[in-house]
Amino acid sequence: MKKFILFLLVFSFSALAEPLTTPAGVPKNFHVYDLHGNTFVDLAAHGCSSARYYLSPTHPKYDAIVSVLLAAQTSNKKIVIRFEDCTPQDQGKIIGVYYL
Repeated sequence: MKKFILFLLVFSFSALAEPLTTPAGVPKNFHVYDLHGNTFVDLAAHGCSSARYYLSPTHPKYDAIVSVLLAAQTSNKKIVIRFEDCTPQDQGKIIGVYYL
């Protein structure tokens, strides 16, 4: 019973967690890592994330997010990344991105 209650507490906290945003910055080290399209970019560390953020190739707006990241890096413009959760490697999972 105690394990079940602990599970409910952990699950309810995760379900209520809001996405985090990074401090504004110019993306660095933007790279598509492999044939699957796993994409990584560096921005200021924040929350549970190290300075590296992960964009899944299965994200429904993958192409749009990649376009914003690439444009921001090449034009030296600041962006903010919206992310939730973190990978086991402490990389924030990107869910959105925007210019200031």
